[in-house]
Amino acid sequence: MRLPWVRLGYLLGIACFLSAVLYFFASNWPAMDRGERIGVCTGMLLLFYLTSYAGHLLWKRHLFLSNWLLAAGGLAFGICVALLGQVYNSHADSYLLFAVWLLPNLLFALITRYQPYYVISYVLVHLTVYFYLEPSVVLAAHGEEFAYWMYLGIACFNALLFGLTARGLLPSRPVYYLSFAVLQFALFISAFADVYGAMPEILYLLAFAGLFAYFLKVRPHRGFLIATAAAGAVFILGKFFLFLIEHFSEGLLWLGLMLAAGLVWGSVAALKWVRQSGQPEGSIWQRAFREAIVVLVTVVASLIGTVCLVILLALMLEGEGVDYVVFCLSAGAFIAPVVFNKQIQDTVRYTLLTMGYLMGAGSSLMISHDYFAGIPFFWTVFLLVLAFVWVKLPELWARLLTQLAFVLVLYFGLESVLPGKFWPWLIISLFQLAMYFVPGQQTLVRRSALVYGLYAFLLLAETAHGIGYAIANIAFFLFATGMMYGAHGRGERGEAGIVLLFWFGFLVSKYYDLLWSLLHKSISLLGLSLLFFGVSFWLDQRQKSLPDRQERAIFSRRRIALLLVILLQFGMIGYQVWNSEAILAHGKTVKLELAPVDPRSLLQGDYVQLSYAISRIDEVVDERQSARVRVVLRKGEDDVYVYSGYHQVEGRWNQAYQPAPDDVIINGRAVGGDRVAYGIENFFVPEGTGLDVERSANYAYVRIGESGDAIVERLAEE
Repeated sequence: MRLPWVRLGYLLGIACFLSAVLYFFASNWPAMDRGERIGVCTGMLLLFYLTSYAGHLLWKRHLFLSNWLLAAGGLAFGICVALLGQVYNSHADSYLLFAVWLLPNLLFALITRYQPYYVISYVLVHLTVYFYLEPSVVLAAHGEEFAYWMYLGIACFNALLFGLTARGLLPSRPVYYLSFAVLQFALFISAFADVYGAMPEILYLLAFAGLFAYFLKVRPHRGFLIATAAAGAVFILGKFFLFLIEHFSEGLLWLGLMLAAGLVWGSVAALKWVRQSGQPEGSIWQRAFREAIVVLVTVVASLIGTVCLVILLALMLEGEGVDYVVFCLSAGAFIAPVVFNKQIQDTVRYTLLTMGYLMGAGSSLMISHDYFAGIPFFWTVFLLVLAFVWVKLPELWARLLTQLAFVLVLYFGLESVLPGKFWPWLIISLFQLAMYFVPGQQTLVRRSALVYGLYAFLLLAETAHGIGYAIANIAFFLFATGMMYGAHGRGERGEAGIVLLFWFGFLVSKYYDLLWSLLHKSISLLGLSLLFFGVSFWLDQRQKSLPDRQERAIFSRRRIALLLVILLQFGMIGYQVWNSEAILAHGKTVKLELAPVDPRSLLQGDYVQLSYAISRIDEVVDERQSARVRVVLRKGEDDVYVYSGYHQVEGRWNQAYQPAPDDVIINGRAVGGDRVAYGIENFFVPEGTGLDVERSANYAYVRIGESGDAIVERLAEE
């Protein structure tokens, strides 16, 4: 049992240490100048690689630790790149940051074929694309067509990766699952693009049919087939409700009811045909098809049927007592037949049950909130109904639906009667976590209880105030850590993965938590890192295990190639430092007028977002997105540099340039409309000082090198 604990402790120790380093540099601690920060960061990067190399020679019992430290070096390189952006005030969360971070990690992945590098590279590719499409500093005016083709390109890229991983040509199970999920997401988003008429919808339906057939016949996969059916159901629902909003009529509501009934009838007929098709009863193909159809039809028919039925009742009754009618219908016409008639076909059963839950939950909450004709706490009646159904229907999918409905009604009911969100989240977290520990539950029910309980616990830690905030956060961290050790010790990989996901989610959420400074969080995480390392080392020494023969040290293979990639990383860091320092040392200082706002960067801490008068140039309105622009600045009143009227786009001057002695040329890029971005749109500040800077800073002093590249040197009131 101790060996999984040792590995887990080292993993958590590395995670806490990386988080501590990230939080520390993001705090922009003013006691360290830029040279000291760069030196500490590069020293930390070198430490990871040196300990990884030493580990493969000295830690024969745990070669995995050498490999983990090497992968941690790939992550630490990203922290170094982000720090350089912070020190020299480059674009916050720029796609170039992630592109530079990607390059050595991708090379590591190709050289080592190590799974963490595959995952890191995959995530960084998509972060690069995301921040190219949605930059956090400048407003990028990408057209609808451009966005459509980008999402379609993302879908094709992930389809290629999925095919390679499915055939074993790219041996990575994490990328296999991630590429499937992103493929579905990108296809779904592209289907709602308002371009080329019906082409996006047709392409999505063709892709849906192809994926459905692929997971049903070519490479059968029950989980992917059900997920594809669920995605298709959401697509149909989205298109139907958009059409209903645009062309609302009573006739369309009746048509929706008939469509829901027709889908249920059609699914029953299709499943009957499958049973008579000659396939063996209970075969994998038959079971997967039945489950996918049940999911698809249940989601579509229940939601369309519920919305259309409730609106029709409201129109016919003119709002008088409609909540009570809907509640009685939900219990008597939808839930009761499912409970007392066990012979109903699965599609009909789960469609009726879902409609009953939707109508019952909504109507019971509305009755409870109706101050004139309502009944306080009426939602508790529906909770009793759900508890009765839980006892009478022990089937897995029925219990999962009942559990979800119970948690949602309980939350919204408690939120309506209790002050704030603290007590609802506390009650739900205790209820679901207690349910997880009840023996005899189905595995999926226990895991869903764990997910609901940890999610409520995490939100509890975010919404608490005062001393309750500290208690809730400490309790979550201790409980999640203890759960991880327990699940690993029992060999429960699914539960351990769920808890680990929420544990990392907790670390990420603390980054954006403004109630506790990043510097103090960094110190705390460093202490936790040392604690995890110490406990793991102590357990390791007690068990005296045999050498780890399940994993080979990466440094024992292709050592020269790894060294070249590591040198490439330090070379990239050195080039950026040299280039930026050259601009600061030899560039010309210009004074620009600005108007800031105050956000927080994903990796680099607090920064003031800057907008300049020179950022708007009417003549670039018709220029393409990302076109290279060189703008001539000329000294004006109060020594403030302004746009001179001369600019160059892709090497073409807008008019014959007549230079003046004080002219300075700055590089930029067109970002849509009349906007130009110069790479100086943010200025990183120590944590918590952004508002003060926003109130006092009126001008930016910018260093512009001979090449036209610029760096913000300082902000000033005048």
